[in-house]
Amino acid sequence: MKNHDEGKEMLKKFLCTLAMPAALAFAYAVPAVADVPPPPVNQLLGIEDTVLNDLEEAQCRVCHEDPDIVDGANIPNRHHLLLANPAETINCDYTAAIFADCVDQNPKDNIPAPDDGKLYECYDCHQLNWNGSTYVFDTFRDCLYCHNQIVGQASVHHTTVSAATGDCKACHGPIDNPGDGHDIPTYAATMITPKTGLGTGTDGEGGCAFCHGPLASDPPLMDTESVVLVYSNAQTHHGAGVVLGPYPDLDDGVTPVGCTLCHNVTDPDNPPAIRGCEVCHGVNSLHNIQVDSNGDGVVPGAETAYWGHIGAIADCNGCHLNAATSASSVPFGPGVPNVSDLSAYTVTDGVDTDITVTGGASTSNGADVLSIGVVLTAADGTKTTLTPSAITESSLDVTIPHTMAMGNYALSVVKAYSLPDKRVDQLSSNSVNLSIMPEVKITSASCAKGIVIIGGSGFSQYVNATGSGTSVSLPGAVADCSVLSWSDTNIRAQCGECDPAINVDSVFGEASGDVSVKKIIKKLRR
Repeated sequence: MKNHDEGKEMLKKFLCTLAMPAALAFAYAVPAVADVPPPPVNQLLGIEDTVLNDLEEAQCRVCHEDPDIVDGANIPNRHHLLLANPAETINCDYTAAIFADCVDQNPKDNIPAPDDGKLYECYDCHQLNWNGSTYVFDTFRDCLYCHNQIVGQASVHHTTVSAATGDCKACHGPIDNPGDGHDIPTYAATMITPKTGLGTGTDGEGGCAFCHGPLASDPPLMDTESVVLVYSNAQTHHGAGVVLGPYPDLDDGVTPVGCTLCHNVTDPDNPPAIRGCEVCHGVNSLHNIQVDSNGDGVVPGAETAYWGHIGAIADCNGCHLNAATSASSVPFGPGVPNVSDLSAYTVTDGVDTDITVTGGASTSNGADVLSIGVVLTAADGTKTTLTPSAITESSLDVTIPHTMAMGNYALSVVKAYSLPDKRVDQLSSNSVNLSIMPEVKITSASCAKGIVIIGGSGFSQYVNATGSGTSVSLPGAVADCSVLSWSDTNIRAQCGECDPAINVDSVFGEASGDVSVKKIIKKLRR
């Protein structure tokens, strides 16, 4: 057992930051140790520089069943909230619903596949099999059974709508999205412009690969402290699936879709190759990546070298060979916030619920910050901004109001700040999922001749199969009642007898209620 636990812990270190956002300055407590100098670069913050496009199902559970990373109960809740939700209909280009009819028999007729745009139902994800006496579920508790990866090309996480449409910040936080208007220099390369590979310094200073090695032609390197196998920039980016697109604005019909996201294929040296990196890794975001190396907060120029980008003059020279300035003079504004954890990933609608959002750069870090809010974005794009009741550097408290409708929400932290020209801009964190669940409750129940009629809410849909998690039963009964009809607000079931109490088991939870028993009075014939 000890060897198994040690192996799982090592695997967790290797994989679990899939669920973590990229990190920024002002956000991190001092780690115990670090592997310096690079390469490979310290894997102390953000998503690791490794390849994650050949996972096995057990590896998914290392993160998705660890309550310290992702609330395990939140996974089925997120799926069940898709049911009959008009804001989250089936998109056949991206859905993981394996049994949805998304086969377009004639792509040239411009008629979508049969289930494209349809409301989700239980049977889009679940298949039933008859075992001779009852229906049972086909295997489905295997993440990769529905969530397909493209082995060697794209991880499960990079076949989503966000990844395929270039919304990198949705998960990676403090980077820049392509085409979002962030500043990319247009001037020619100078003596301090970083190279994408090794620089011209004695050990390769002046280029990304000085820290972010190995080179594309070299085998991966082991970061001994985090036990992460670090791959080259080419392998981590090409293996992420960014070349798959679609990027309709970049598709010239000749170059593979997505290559031009990073590469100037017509003239690789004009503009400098680094400008392709800056499509996502802009100057401002790069100058906010720093780990607190000594526990006194991030102080540019006063940190141990190689713990970030602006901690010491050696870090400056790692990118900008011949840099004459001190890291302490690097201009940086308010830290971009990041979200790494929620005290609760599932709350109930109709109830005010206090949660704590944990992450970094939550405070203003500058007098130019005008406001800090928690934003909930619904599936239809509607945004609700909530004001925190308490804010510290690494966390903030906020109340999810009872008026929020049930559904899945992307929760992020947003700072509004003023620019030197008095315009107002925003800094947004990565997002994490918050599920607002319906309360399962029985408001009325009556019974006559063994047939129970139940009114209430949160019943969702019914699946007539063993272990479906949906049923009606009498207290202490050996067998469940036979369901005659079932909707989100009304159930009719044949229980064989009338009892003063009834139980309902829904995909969203359980509820019990009192039953009004109707007595049948027979009229005597004259």
